[in-house]
Amino acid sequence: MKYLFMLFFPFLLSGCWLTTTKSSLPMGTSPIVLLGAGEAVSMLATGKTLGDHLFSAITDKDCSIERKLSGEGKYCMTAFEIERANAPKWKGELVYCYKTLAHPICYNQPSPYPSDILIGVYERPIYPNTPR
Repeated sequence: MKYLFMLFFPFLLSGCWLTTTKSSLPMGTSPIVLLGAGEAVSMLATGKTLGDHLFSAITDKDCSIERKLSGEGKYCMTAFEIERANAPKWKGELVYCYKTLAHPICYNQPSPYPSDILIGVYERPIYPNTPR
């Protein structure tokens, strides 16, 4: 992809275009240059290309080539799919519970004492933004 871009990049910068005197473009400006400028403004303003906006309007979904190329999801996604993809991932921490005289007591690591009687091990969910 980058080699294709490097091949056509000099033509985009040159601005050379054969136009007639009846051209509606100012001073013989190349349509490719105008399209490139439109793409640049669209990408800077919204983070989506002109084609992304077109496909978003046709499919009634949020389409983004940037999301697809970065591996963050599919090209066109609904709002629910985007929310699900951006949801924080829960982690789990193993908790070891041991028998005592009064009530069970739990630790986040196994007990080093062989006399402790293990009741059970379970996984406690930890919210991703919780500092540990």
